[in-house]
Amino acid sequence: MLFRGYRFEHPKTEKSVSVTGWSFLWAGLFGVGYVMYIGYGNVWRAAAINAALGAFYIAAVGITSFIPPKMQLIVVIGLVPVLIFIQGRAMVDIIRMGFRRRGWMIMQG
Repeated sequence: MLFRGYRFEHPKTEKSVSVTGWSFLWAGLFGVGYVMYIGYGNVWRAAAINAALGAFYIAAVGITSFIPPKMQLIVVIGLVPVLIFIQGRAMVDIIRMGFRRRGWMIMQG
């Protein structure tokens, strides 16, 4: 399943945080801001991924300037949801690793 949610539980306080399917969209759209909002995760790693994906998109726009304009439009617009998906998965993985490092229990579902 592409958007498998997670539930994180603190072993002592039993506080729980859920990352559901919609979280992948928000993480994909807001990137490092979403990692900061959740509060657990390596913000610097998230910022590096944001910057790398942004640079990739800018490079793709530049490279597609050598193909016909209609094809360029299709590639540039089609690349946006792909990058949102990649960034969302990466940000949720960063959050998951952050909870794991702090000793929280991770349950899929």
